[in-house]
Amino acid sequence: MADQFINGLNPEVFTLVNTKRPNTFAEALNNAKGAEAGLIQQRGASYAAQPPRQPQPPVQAPQQSSRFESGDLVGGTGDEVEVVNRYEKQDVVSESSNIEHVQVPFTNSVVDQLETRLGVGEVVKSVDKTYLLYCNYAHAKGFSVKKDHQRYFPGTTELQAKEFECSCQGSKDEKRSSERIPAYSKPTTRTKCKSKLRITRQDGAEWKIGKFGMEHNHEMVAADQRHLFISSRSISYAEKSTLEAMVNVGISVTNAVSYMEIEAQGPQNLRFTRKDAYDHLGRIRKHTKVENGDASALLRYLINKSNSEYHFYWNVQLDDDNRVMNFFFRYHRCLVDYEYFGDVLSVDTTYRTNKYNLICAPFIEINHHKKNVMFGLAFMTDETEILFEWFFRTSLDSMSGKQPGMIFTDQCQAMMNAIVTVFPCACHRLCQWHINQNAPSHFGSLNGDSNFKKMWHKCMSHCESEEEFETTWKILIDEYNLGCHKLLNGMYKLRYKWAIAFSNHKFSAELLATSRSESINAVLKKAGDRTISLYDFLLNYEKIQKNWRDKEKAEDNRCRHGKDSMMLKINPLLNCTADVYTLTVYKLFEVELISSLNTKFIQQPSDFSKPFLEFKTVSHGENTRVRHVIFDKETHEIQCSCHKFESMGILRKHALKVLNSMDVHICGDPGC
Repeated sequence: MADQFINGLNPEVFTLVNTKRPNTFAEALNNAKGAEAGLIQQRGASYAAQPPRQPQPPVQAPQQSSRFESGDLVGGTGDEVEVVNRYEKQDVVSESSNIEHVQVPFTNSVVDQLETRLGVGEVVKSVDKTYLLYCNYAHAKGFSVKKDHQRYFPGTTELQAKEFECSCQGSKDEKRSSERIPAYSKPTTRTKCKSKLRITRQDGAEWKIGKFGMEHNHEMVAADQRHLFISSRSISYAEKSTLEAMVNVGISVTNAVSYMEIEAQGPQNLRFTRKDAYDHLGRIRKHTKVENGDASALLRYLINKSNSEYHFYWNVQLDDDNRVMNFFFRYHRCLVDYEYFGDVLSVDTTYRTNKYNLICAPFIEINHHKKNVMFGLAFMTDETEILFEWFFRTSLDSMSGKQPGMIFTDQCQAMMNAIVTVFPCACHRLCQWHINQNAPSHFGSLNGDSNFKKMWHKCMSHCESEEEFETTWKILIDEYNLGCHKLLNGMYKLRYKWAIAFSNHKFSAELLATSRSESINAVLKKAGDRTISLYDFLLNYEKIQKNWRDKEKAEDNRCRHGKDSMMLKINPLLNCTADVYTLTVYKLFEVELISSLNTKFIQQPSDFSKPFLEFKTVSHGENTRVRHVIFDKETHEIQCSCHKFESMGILRKHALKVLNSMDVHICGDPGC
């Protein structure tokens, strides 16, 4: 590894700011303003001084009219409408525009102008510029925009049609919600709004507006809240350089954004949020070696911790110059957690924190309250197979050689190879979210085929047996003549790692993705930013761990000394499970028991004298899916073809329907 430091600023910024690292806030601010001036000069735009803004009266969201704040938008020719960023300057008028330098009043003129340019039959230049134009219109009108379906020319990957729609389009997937968290506990923002924009073109012809729906079935958002729309947020080039310069001199991201909000005369004028700022800085890589002073403090912390805490574990890997490259550690309590909850682990290496930009790799478990528990934490300099093997072997050694039952990762080939070597007994699952993010880029025109997407998702998550998967996959390949499709052939070879049908008989805590690890990233951000040393990061991380332990103890105490209110007060099965499960898991079980009322038998055993009885059940609202339930009369053991008890640890409605019909209301063991 090279000894020199690599500057983490965006390379393009070097044309706008001094390459010398600023030492003070004032110097950073001057550099940032210089960057802004350079950007203005490059654009060739003319800026006029603006008097202090006068406070505007509150504006009510209209039903069909638009309210757009003064100075936000000015007209121009072509397909682009320039949205002025208040932080840079105000009242910018495009040189190609005939509009004079005046303050835009609170009228519908801006909306009317944009609606004219988005009229059916109007020619537009490209998909991206149309999306930008529609976002500007949506911001002025008071709603948010998202991208929707697209269609390709037959046999090609060239777009033929593209749709953009109001973010309130569609409805909540009640079935999907009910399988994880009770649907009534989650708010919904979708109202089946029909407003959308469609652009189409003939082969080799120009893009034209094919449909422009302007009617909404919900209220428009007030002007002072529209900056929160995802479709309205972006960080300008000058703002990025300002943000980076301020953070590089030790100013926190929160304080930097707060200053920029003041300069922009309010957060509603800044056009990006704190989260956007953190996301931008997280994408900036700054590879350096751990400084000697920081390495010494780190090693002192690890040694002192191992002397004061029984069973504290740590391991450090040095380079040829005896400098710290990679290290792993875990606390004593983490070992206890692993003994109880080490069945399923999730590993994510996408997050980088601290000023050395080391890869932060947490080992995540799920405890009895369905909360995240961090077993161990590693910092690595690179994502190679050798380093992953070191990471996994070190963690395995800290676990006293006990292998996990299942481990979730992304599609990193180096990590996959290392898992096969170090964890040969573990069931390795690939993150379905990452697969669904990557696969559509290889599907081409199939992305517009709803039947193809339905079968694809069925293969991923809804086949309940290997036979059902193989049948569905064959139909998918044959119907669309995809026998030579490179991605699908590769995915089929890895089907044991991503298709639910091949692992639903093993406990997985109902995980489908590494989202647990990724949610931990938000917690790790609280432990440090790009300027913090490793030693300080570990101190902050220890405080976070202690806070988690305190919350877990409080929840344990709440479960021991109280019961949750029950929907059915005198149901013996609910009373039994309330004594066994934690409050969180009990609520999931209660939802399943209530849902069993929506399940009916379509076939019962003809002879109830047999030791094993087979029932066939179906639930209303689940099409014609039939579940086969086997009941042992002697032991009261029960098994359902959905395999949900094996995968998530609680009985589902189909099995509970059978238990209720067989008058089994006492559980000597969880799930019995």
